[in-house]
Amino acid sequence: MSFRIKLRHKPDNIIPAIGLLLSLVGLIMILSASQFYAAENLGNPYYFFLKQLGAWVVGLVAFFFFMHYPIDQLYEKRWTLFWITIVLLVSVFLPIISHTVGGVRRWVYLGPLSFQPAEFAKLTFLLFLAAWLAAKGDKVASFTQGWIPFLALIVLIGILLSLEKDMGTTVVIIGFSLVLFFVGRADVFQLVALLVVVGAALLLIINFTPYQAKRLGAFLNQSDQTAEETYHNRQALIAIGSGGWWGAGFGQGLSKHAYLPEAHTDSIFAVIAEELGFVRSLVLLGAYLVLLWRGFLIAWRANSRFVQLLAVGIVFYFFSQALINVSGMLGVIPLTGVPLPLVGAGGSSLIASLAFLGILTNISREVE
Repeated sequence: MSFRIKLRHKPDNIIPAIGLLLSLVGLIMILSASQFYAAENLGNPYYFFLKQLGAWVVGLVAFFFFMHYPIDQLYEKRWTLFWITIVLLVSVFLPIISHTVGGVRRWVYLGPLSFQPAEFAKLTFLLFLAAWLAAKGDKVASFTQGWIPFLALIVLIGILLSLEKDMGTTVVIIGFSLVLFFVGRADVFQLVALLVVVGAALLLIINFTPYQAKRLGAFLNQSDQTAEETYHNRQALIAIGSGGWWGAGFGQGLSKHAYLPEAHTDSIFAVIAEELGFVRSLVLLGAYLVLLWRGFLIAWRANSRFVQLLAVGIVFYFFSQALINVSGMLGVIPLTGVPLPLVGAGGSSLIASLAFLGILTNISREVE
């Protein structure tokens, strides 16, 4: 099965404008959030900023590449994308190119270069799944041709991610997989059955994984102000509350000075709230809502199932990660290690996010 899509002469300009603006805000805030830690531990206050800047340049290349890459070729190469996903997730278990850091294997090292394969697996698996479901057509609603193969796919990916001890990525990938399965016209009873199976599996993983159980315990025990497990949550809330309406000013926050863990990575929203304040933080979150709105407009007007699924999957990728990250900082859900897309430090996440942005801009040129 193949298809061709018609494209407008001009893409949606709001999507890249919002996305690139978020990435620039991220660069600026990483500069502020990481200087103290980088100077104290690495002797170079600009280490993390320069590293993120390099990833941003690579990400721009990925953005323009996917902005012009033929969408129908992504569809045709869906099984290649699947095998790339598997190779990426397995690569962290190869001792020659990876090693254990903090009890987990999540990074691959190729000489001076390092990257997090799971971040790119989000990209390749979403592209594969959208194309696979589009190719299935109405067979998605079939128990034997839709539900069982889909369950087998997410079980395989879930097992590989569980071995990496990466609950955050597991939640994101399974989340957009279930959304795509639903948008792909799965039977509602099949979807409910999947939710039950996935929910039970996640509970088992948490129960038999000490560090995940510890995080859940910290979340349920936030009232204990002396517990070590609740320290991260407490410091994040102190930083956010200290910002007030307009913030302490760029570079003037105190939380990043050895108080707030992972200030320039997973906790960067707390630094933003402290230094820029409540009002500007709302503007930042509003940018993700704009991406959500523009993406759903593309999906609504799509003239192919593949493009519709792609648009929905990509906006869910951005919005769900932003929601999970900010909710964790606010103590609404347990901390998961999911980065704030386009903003938090992490070269692999930034490159993958800019690639997604390029694809979304590309498919915005589709017409009915």
